[in-house]
Amino acid sequence: IRPVETAKFLLGRGVRKLFFLFIAFIFKSFQTISWKIQGIQNIHDKNKDAKTKPLAQAVKVITWSKFDWLNRAGLRDYIYAHDEYVDAEYVLQHDNISLFFFDDCHDVAVFGEGDPGTLLWHSDADSFHALAMFKLSRRLIIMPMSTFHQIASTIPDPKEPIIMLGNTSRCGSTLLTQIFECTKKVISISEPYAMSVLAVLWETKGETPEVVKITRSIVRMYCHPIKAIPDPVAYVIKPTGPNFSSSVLIKKLYPNTRVFYLYRNMENVTKSMYKISFVIPTSRLIYLACRISGALVSKVFKRAALATENTNRTFDNDYCAGIFQAIVATNVYRRMRQEESYIYGLLFDDLIKDKEKAVRAILKVSGIPESFAKDAMDAFQRDSQRNSVVSKAVLDKIKPLEWTPEDKAKSDKLMKEFGFPSIYEPCRIEGTLDFDEVLKTK
Repeated sequence: IRPVETAKFLLGRGVRKLFFLFIAFIFKSFQTISWKIQGIQNIHDKNKDAKTKPLAQAVKVITWSKFDWLNRAGLRDYIYAHDEYVDAEYVLQHDNISLFFFDDCHDVAVFGEGDPGTLLWHSDADSFHALAMFKLSRRLIIMPMSTFHQIASTIPDPKEPIIMLGNTSRCGSTLLTQIFECTKKVISISEPYAMSVLAVLWETKGETPEVVKITRSIVRMYCHPIKAIPDPVAYVIKPTGPNFSSSVLIKKLYPNTRVFYLYRNMENVTKSMYKISFVIPTSRLIYLACRISGALVSKVFKRAALATENTNRTFDNDYCAGIFQAIVATNVYRRMRQEESYIYGLLFDDLIKDKEKAVRAILKVSGIPESFAKDAMDAFQRDSQRNSVVSKAVLDKIKPLEWTPEDKAKSDKLMKEFGFPSIYEPCRIEGTLDFDEVLKTK
């Protein structure tokens, strides 16, 4: 558990966030008074005049602080200053703007605006959309949710295939996202915050008019035409592992959608997850919860829109705790696969065994011409997380997970209990795509 390092890591992050919130409280208190004096209205009041076109408020980012970027973002994470009011359609007119997050407390949708020429969704900005938005957004564009839906309704539904990529976490899904991106004809968005909101709504409310409406609005916003790629052949959206379930509704609304779930040998996932738990606080907290309270573990999984059946349990080592997390994440795919046969499993070990064959097969199933495979292969020539907080350079500095044969034996029992192959055997799950069958090379 490495208690000293864990305590330093979590307390350091916590103290920094508390200090930021204190400064933000003082700043926003004075800002409220200043805005009243200057006649600056919040965007809801500004849009009450029905005679004007819907407006959005553009604010300059002064600074921000995030305890953990896995947690949903909000305006509370920012200190900002009013810049101007803009037509709401402004967010559709510039390639350097992307949908960032929804803030339920203020009933607003928030977009990030980077420097001119910056594609915030592209991996050159960051391997993860959420991190790129924090790092590179110079302004936030804030609009009421009603205006967000109004603007989204003017965007046509995408005619090109939408490709949804689910994953267990730490399984190569970022690489797969960039394989599509390297074709230079696919817009790939990796782990945007909006998909977290959608997953929770889907799991708690189901296919209601409200959930259908926000699903369409999110898809249209991420798949609207841009100048940088005027004629894309597909759009890729990769939610975080727990937020994959909403792919079912997206497939129903957009029948041309392809749905994949990437997984990996459980032991390799576990070793990688352990390392990032010393970079991502929420992940370290989950490991702690696995030691002290099964009920708390179940609550964490429920909040993340994961199934909680048989999750009320604790472990005496981080190896088993990591295997358990990987099992719960992968069960999202298994549960969906039982109900929906169109969801394909992808095994990372197959992907790296014969890269060219794998790329050609995945492109073919995705409805993308195999002629793009040559460019797509460029993704293997770089660290797919090179510019993120979990890059190889960062993780190499973290002490690896240690375990005993007894720990592995306990994990083997856990795998078998949940219906997975033995941890001592290759992990291949029903529904996994066979590249030879796709390409008819057998």
